[in-house]
Order: sequence, then C-alpha cells, then structure tokens
Amino acid sequence: PLLPWLLVTNLENRYPVFTTLPATEEQKQVHILVLGGGHTNDARLPATGKLSETALARLAEGIRIYRSIPGSTIITSGYKGKEDVPQATVLADAARLLGVPEEQIKSQTLPGNTYMEATEYKRLFGDTTALVVVTSAIHIPRAMYLFQKAGLNPIPAPASHLFKKGTKRKTRSWVPSASYIGKTESAIHEYVGLLWYKLGGETIEKTGNP
Repeated sequence: PLLPWLLVTNLENRYPVFTTLPATEEQKQVHILVLGGGHTNDARLPATGKLSETALARLAEGIRIYRSIPGSTIITSGYKGKEDVPQATVLADAARLLGVPEEQIKSQTLPGNTYMEATEYKRLFGDTTALVVVTSAIHIPRAMYLFQKAGLNPIPAPASHLFKKGTKRKTRSWVPSASYIGKTESAIHEYVGLLWYKLGGETIEKTGNP
C-alpha cells in the first residue's frame, strides 16, 4: 500500500478542498464547471443512477459549492462517448433531480477529454467569469495545468478522494489489497498524462482522443 499511497496523495494533496471564493472573485458571476467522469445511459435508471461513482461524486461537490455561492451557475461537461446521450446532459438531469433549478444549469456536450473541456468552456463562456473547476482530486493537477494552458485561471475544487483519513488509525489499511492496484493505475495515468501534455500532447487532444 505504501507505493499507491505516495503516488496518489502526491497528486490529491496539491490543492485543498474548496471552502470559499478568493476575495478578488466574490463580487463576480461564478461558473461551477463539473468535468465529465463516466456514465451509462441505462433507461431503467434515473439520471443519478446513470452516472459513474466518480461522476456522481464530482456532481455532488459541484452542487455543494453551488449552494454556498448565491447566484452561481453549474455547467456540466462531457460528450456521448459510446452512449446515445452526452454525459453533460445526464449530469444536468441529475442536477435537476437533486434540486438545482433549470435556469442555473448550462452544458457543454462536445468535449471528449480534459483539454477539450477547457477550450470548449473558453469558446462558449469566455474568460472573464470566475470559474470553479470540479473534478477528482487525483485529476485536479492535470486539469489545472490544461485549463491554465488554455488561457483560463480556474479555482480548483477537488472531489472523490481515493485516500481519506479517519479519526482512528486502521491497522488493516496497510494490508495488501487488490484495490491498491486500481489506485496505482489511476495515479500512473495522471503522471503520464501530465508528462504528455508538457511535451505538447494537447495537439493530440484536439482530435478528440482521450
């Protein structure tokens, strides 16, 4: 468990959980952009059930922040992928089910990856509105890098942390487990992604490849 813990927490701890807006942004209109995190358009399920655990956690954090900032707007993001309905639409439907008014929700349905989410946001909404970007804590360093590279200056809002501290130390937390393999894979994906973009990989992202 030590290796995945080091790899993951080095990413997850780079930005704190969102609490309040910086003083310089308090009087501005605020957009809360919830990045896509996976969905399955199962007709048997409500919109909240169609979202992956990651996407639902991101949306929950986005709604928490929305409720703490009067007059803010939630923007959902994500393309169709292999489904017939864009993830942005499912996220928006889920937000309505969870009490966000229709007029406070906007969507961007074309982006298929993080770089496209940044450039599409800038195309649709510009760069003058205060922007909070909500995504998984492990993904937030890469997201911030790409949004800044696109000419935006977002406020990070990490969600869905893979490692969490309890009030009591659990001795079994250091016992080997298959779940640590998935955490390691997620961390490596982010490190490789950061390196790729720093080497100019956004030119590939523009084609729609994840």
